[in-house]
Amino acid sequence: MHLLILGATGRTGIFGYKYALEQGHLVTAIVRNSQSLVPHENLRVIEGSVASSRDVENAIHSFQLLIDAVLSFLNPYVTSGLWPKFVGPLRLMADAVANASRALRQSGLKNSTSKPRLVVMSAVGVAKSRKAAPWLATFMVDHHTNTNKIYQDHEAVRAEIEENCGDEISWTLAYAVGLGTSGIKKVKTFHPTEAGAGWYITRESAARWMVDVAVGKMGDRFSNQAVIVSN
Repeated sequence: MHLLILGATGRTGIFGYKYALEQGHLVTAIVRNSQSLVPHENLRVIEGSVASSRDVENAIHSFQLLIDAVLSFLNPYVTSGLWPKFVGPLRLMADAVANASRALRQSGLKNSTSKPRLVVMSAVGVAKSRKAAPWLATFMVDHHTNTNKIYQDHEAVRAEIEENCGDEISWTLAYAVGLGTSGIKKVKTFHPTEAGAGWYITRESAARWMVDVAVGKMGDRFSNQAVIVSN
């Protein structure tokens, strides 16, 4: 399959694009610096901005092989830790998802055999999942300015998906709990209002789960819905 990955150089996206390549898929990635990814025969790198509709359209339409799925691992944090620095822009994730869904929808109209997929990493505490979020997550959203900013972006992502995907795109929002270090562990899934999720999920297991959804390994089980993911 042909996957477009947004945020491939990030701390989670790097696991996603490498896993997709390991599985034999063709990967196209939009990055600010084309030298930031290790060359691979199945990797196509486009230098640009995910916030630019022109760059995203170029990534989706520039190759003869149609994009089957878009994955977004974007996160406007530049550092980890309890008090991460926010580097914006304020709608980085929402604008990128809007650009991708619009271009993917047009691409999907040309491919009547199957719906393209859009799989986006989000965070527990967004929309209905706030009811199931750990107390620390809701505390950070309510009392930490930088965290509040990123959650506003996450909420806008959901709105853009609802507005732009229509019936032509099969979308999935992964409400990740706290992202931990690398390591492959079993992924558990929960309804956005369902209790029981753990506090953490490793970046590698989250990325692999998202790729598996994008390439259809889960069938339509998570199509057109948001789901909490944890280890």
